[in-house]
Amino acid sequence: MIRSLLLSILLLSGSAFAVEPFLAPAVPSGTLSVQLVPTEAVTPGSARLVTFGVPFPRGSITSAGLATLRVMKGGVEIPAHVAELTPWRHRANAALDGTSVRVARVQIRYTFAAATPETVSVSWGGLPRQQNVATLESVRNGWHTVASGSYASADNVQEPDVYAVLPKAWLSLGVLKGTQTLPFDDSNTEGRDNPATNAGIQHWTGYREADRAAKNNFYSAINQDDARVTAANQCNYKTDYEPWLYDRASTMFVLYLRSGFPSALREAVRASDFYTDHVNASGHFDLRNGDTKYVYAENLAYRYWLTGDDRALDKLSAIVTAQDGFGDAWTPSTGFWTERHAAYKLLANQVAYDLQGGANAARVGTLVSRLVSHQNGANGQIPQPAGYVDGGLYHYGSQHDGDWASGSLGASSWMSMLVVDAMLRAYATSEDPAIANFVRRMGHFLRASTISTTGHMYDNHAGALALPRYAMLSNGADGQVNDADVEHALDVASGIAWAHYFASLTNQPDAQLADAAENLYFTYDEGVNYWIRPNGPASGLPAYRTSPWRKFGWEHRVSGGLGWAMQAAAATVDAMYANGFD
Repeated sequence: MIRSLLLSILLLSGSAFAVEPFLAPAVPSGTLSVQLVPTEAVTPGSARLVTFGVPFPRGSITSAGLATLRVMKGGVEIPAHVAELTPWRHRANAALDGTSVRVARVQIRYTFAAATPETVSVSWGGLPRQQNVATLESVRNGWHTVASGSYASADNVQEPDVYAVLPKAWLSLGVLKGTQTLPFDDSNTEGRDNPATNAGIQHWTGYREADRAAKNNFYSAINQDDARVTAANQCNYKTDYEPWLYDRASTMFVLYLRSGFPSALREAVRASDFYTDHVNASGHFDLRNGDTKYVYAENLAYRYWLTGDDRALDKLSAIVTAQDGFGDAWTPSTGFWTERHAAYKLLANQVAYDLQGGANAARVGTLVSRLVSHQNGANGQIPQPAGYVDGGLYHYGSQHDGDWASGSLGASSWMSMLVVDAMLRAYATSEDPAIANFVRRMGHFLRASTISTTGHMYDNHAGALALPRYAMLSNGADGQVNDADVEHALDVASGIAWAHYFASLTNQPDAQLADAAENLYFTYDEGVNYWIRPNGPASGLPAYRTSPWRKFGWEHRVSGGLGWAMQAAAATVDAMYANGFD
């Protein structure tokens, strides 16, 4: 309570500690160390084609300025082809639309002395490149068919011969995800943690419990939890659609963007290639044909930006078209409607705009406007009864597969976070005040949807925990509540954290939002240890349980920015505590 009171007072008084801007500041010149990681396809002493993307915060460098981008090794420049892959786009400000580089594509040939990683540097903003390669070679000339890990040649998954791994601090600036994040602390190393050790640590400082879980659950998701785990208890992602819900590949990319782990990048690229191989002509995932909640564009963008591979976008148009099958414009007479479907439709169109611009801008604007109108009451079609809770995208239970009373207006807490995530990406290329206000108000709904209850599934914690109800009615009453709803504590906490950030950014601070996010994070923190079973592998079970498998995606794809949002909005209080407040 003291922390929340201080936060409210400081923000209202206009503290000298300003809220951090949503987008990272420009970096007109700099140098990055890039680790080149060879796969088993590389023979030492033989030159290999290496292609990768370098992301830049908005305003850092122009397309013409890429003439200063140089790749160096031991003080010697490596011949390179360099060109803009994607510009920074802006739907509202022509002066920012297309005028700086978001991602540059770099292509070199590199010879490894041994089958181990080596490091080169990429610099810009200084001397012009002397060793320029004018023509881009086909990127796939530096790729091979995967026949390692859990993939066989028959799966026809392709990957680069060499992965270029960028520093986690640079990746965490949010150029690719659209939101800034906190990079993993250096003690969180790439290898899977000892489950006995982690099970014995009840609480990590800050938000490190989530960071550790993102890494360790990743190893379970790719069937590298423990060699003793039997096939029956492994993740059957090649034949079962369920592990792909919430975008399995993008979740792995988000792990890489915060950690800089080569293993996360490699598995993300493999998963994305497998996924797009299974997107059919109609744009649907063939393991779950016809269901648009399995239709994702986000992972395509990450693969394109990080590897420079044009084929990553082969299915983009089909995916956007598939999402057109969902009628997102809500009215009382609309048939099926959920926040999840609306979120993935907006996200697909926003990714298409990020990558291609053009008419996609108007499509994104329309989708955003419909969601804002819905939140505003859908032109008077959503009544406001006594106890009405502002911020939710209310719709009838009959429109949401009967998950609450058919004739009652309600909304889903955790599905609403999926909408917040899509809106955040849309904000990165518009800075639209309507989106900032939408996310802030959504936080009020998410906070109200959270209750404190002993009716949760974590039997390692006997007391009450914050639990986000599956659904809440517009008057604040229960729509649906289950003991397993605690499993959505992390994702809902992230939505509230971003509401807290935008409330502060727009000078409408609300310390209760910070409290609600922290309370839900504590619930999640308790739940992590509930799911660790160090003795499981002796019985053929994963030590780091991820049940159901789709939980890896619903928890970690949308939550990477939680720590940054909380820190960016609460810098005032953090600074005061550092100077002696208790």
